[in-house]
Amino acid sequence: MIMFNNESTETEPEEEEEISERQAAMLMAAALEQQDKAPNTIGLVGDLNEESAQELYHGLLQLNGGSIFPNPRKEDEEEEDDIHFLISTAGGTVYDMFGVVDMMRIVKERRDISTLGTGKIFSAGVPILAAGTKGKRFITRNARIMMHRCSAGNMGTTADIKATHDEVRLMEDQMVQIIAESSELSVGEIHNMFSKNTDEYFSAQEAIEMGLVDKII
Repeated sequence: MIMFNNESTETEPEEEEEISERQAAMLMAAALEQQDKAPNTIGLVGDLNEESAQELYHGLLQLNGGSIFPNPRKEDEEEEDDIHFLISTAGGTVYDMFGVVDMMRIVKERRDISTLGTGKIFSAGVPILAAGTKGKRFITRNARIMMHRCSAGNMGTTADIKATHDEVRLMEDQMVQIIAESSELSVGEIHNMFSKNTDEYFSAQEAIEMGLVDKII
């Protein structure tokens, strides 16, 4: 499985990690519960994985009129309210990130998606935050952005390892292209950032300057 490079120098007791996961699950459940009261709101709170991506797919499809295909608004249809997408995540898998960004692209043909980043928007969360409708991408004042390159474990035969290496390079190029299309950063600037092989942290104001978001709230 190809993931963003989420290696950390800190080690935490196993019990604390389990508590953190439970807290993230509770926050996600609470966000989903609120969809009845705020039907235009979806959220990514916690890690991006198959389960959370599935919830986002479901929410986005519902807000796309139930269609899995682009469903542009007809001329005689009333304009719909924006979709509000709350994001606070340490990241996750690159494939799930691609899936969410692609679903957002489909839904945006019908209605705008306003993204709001708060707390931490790390790794896979950054392209998702930036994929909102331009002019409607927000970040809270004390939020932090972190970007880094993709990584994957090396297992199997020599041929398997080479295939994984090639796939990681391809996925990284694809991710760089997505970020470049959604920001003021060039492909070369992003590759230069990733070439440092370290986590790169940014403030809300720096995120504005890079064109990842449009306004601090």
